[in-house]
Amino acid sequence: MAIYISNGVIDKIIERTDIVELIGNYLPLKRVGKNYKALCPFHQERTPSFVVSPEKQLFHCFGCGVGGNVISFLMKWEKISFPEAVKMLGDKLGMSIYLSEKEKKESAIKDDLYQTNEMISTLFQEELRKDRFAQEYLVKRGFNKNIVKTFKLGYVPSSRNFLRVCEGKGISFKNLRELGLISEDGNFYFKRRLIFPIFTPIGRICGFGGRVLDNSLPKYLNSPQSRIFKKGENLYGLNLSKEVAEKEKEVILVEGYTDVIALYQMGLKNVVASLGTSLTSLQSRLIKRYANQVFIAYDEDIAGSAATLRGIDLLLEDNLRIRVISMPQGMDPGDFLRKKEGKEEFIKRKRKALSYFDYRLNLEIDHRSSLEIEEKIDIVNNLFPTLQKIRDLIKLQELIKKLAFRLDLDESLLTMEFKKFNKKRKIKTFPSSSPIFNIHTKRDEEKTENMLLQLMLMEREVINIVIKEGGVDNFTNPSYRKIAQKIILLSEKEDILSPSKLISQLEEEDLSSIVSSFCLTDTPFGVDNKEKIANDFIKSLKRIKKQKRITELIKKIEESEEDGKEEKVDEWSNELIKLKKQILLR
Repeated sequence: MAIYISNGVIDKIIERTDIVELIGNYLPLKRVGKNYKALCPFHQERTPSFVVSPEKQLFHCFGCGVGGNVISFLMKWEKISFPEAVKMLGDKLGMSIYLSEKEKKESAIKDDLYQTNEMISTLFQEELRKDRFAQEYLVKRGFNKNIVKTFKLGYVPSSRNFLRVCEGKGISFKNLRELGLISEDGNFYFKRRLIFPIFTPIGRICGFGGRVLDNSLPKYLNSPQSRIFKKGENLYGLNLSKEVAEKEKEVILVEGYTDVIALYQMGLKNVVASLGTSLTSLQSRLIKRYANQVFIAYDEDIAGSAATLRGIDLLLEDNLRIRVISMPQGMDPGDFLRKKEGKEEFIKRKRKALSYFDYRLNLEIDHRSSLEIEEKIDIVNNLFPTLQKIRDLIKLQELIKKLAFRLDLDESLLTMEFKKFNKKRKIKTFPSSSPIFNIHTKRDEEKTENMLLQLMLMEREVINIVIKEGGVDNFTNPSYRKIAQKIILLSEKEDILSPSKLISQLEEEDLSSIVSSFCLTDTPFGVDNKEKIANDFIKSLKRIKKQKRITELIKKIEESEEDGKEEKVDEWSNELIKLKKQILLR
């Protein structure tokens, strides 16, 4: 549930917080003219491109594009939500952040559930200390007492006995039911299992994983979904690994709890697990917060499964570099590390890790006894969905070139087939030369909207002109449209438009970066004639819209004539003639 904090409170926090002082506590800032500069903390660079403006109370990196106000910086640096950043700044200023009664109630319920998980976890740890069989299992897996304590491992005996222990400790059965820890038949959800607490990135226990100590099934069992636990939104071990991952800009992704613990104990601390499920888009974005490279270290059988590969493909959509560490058949990282030279061998394998595409291609080729043309077509069709996830066109073209070389296919024909593949799925990866997709017009439109938005931030009268000429309908870019809408709303309440206040109300990181970029970039506009320039931009945008509608109408008429459905052709033709006249008479 979203937490509401009044704009008045947010504005006061922004006004009372000095952005130079705040960021100066985290980074060494150097004064350059009226601004301050530093090496950007959010990407690697040798020349400072991170600018902080005391006048505008904004920051922006002209290298990676990140920017915003004091709240944006804190969110990005501390990896926290907007309300958490506001509250942290409020605490520094001695200001109390009040929530609505409904939000207070929901927050209290969640806090109570987290507290119940903490109490249950303590009981699990006590039960582990009593059970020799569970302790022997951990010793057999090679886990020492310190690592057991670090990960707060525990044990559950028979369910009825454990419920009596809970009752004796005064733990709320209502909360246990809310968390799904009491099953429908009245038993405790876990029984005779080793317990792995699952933490949020900031270290609160949101759920549990349980592993049997024999060969019974299911081998692993996770807490049911609850108010505070959603399996596809967490990564096991992230609470402990995030700092190292952020420092090294890479993550080792494994499948299970014991793999995480084994690597962490060996000193490879940038390790997380996907909680035994195929990777989700939310988990991928969580990794993206801390790293730009992922090393996959799955059991060989699991790594090649279709479900696993679909999950790994999601990492490509977030532009993460992926490499796959080869593991021996039937051996997971935990097993591998228990070998005498386990750690050294694992590091060697990590250094030799294949790029994900090479791994996928090898997998496809190795599973076939021959490479006849039918087999090659099958490989191509299996790899096209993976290539489709790649956003970098240069990288995409290189991989198509590699695929063509490995399969001895013509590169131009393969590129043509890939375009057809994308067209069927209505995805345009390569720019089209067709007049329907006029790239020049699209770029003009984007650039014009960009400059009109800059003028709105500079001059109040330009905002009035935009409102008069159609408001946000002047913008087709979704991000620019949102920013323009917020500018218009703020202009109705504020005499002077503050970019920092605007950013705090946008709340989205990408939008904040756009505003900070506009405000800290030297403007191409002169002091005078801003209103005239704005009017010219709006006329240009309207003309582009008419051109796009003309293209759309031509396409509709052509398609109708081909299909023999000409009911609306006259209507479209009349509209087409009218629009062409308007453009010619302009």
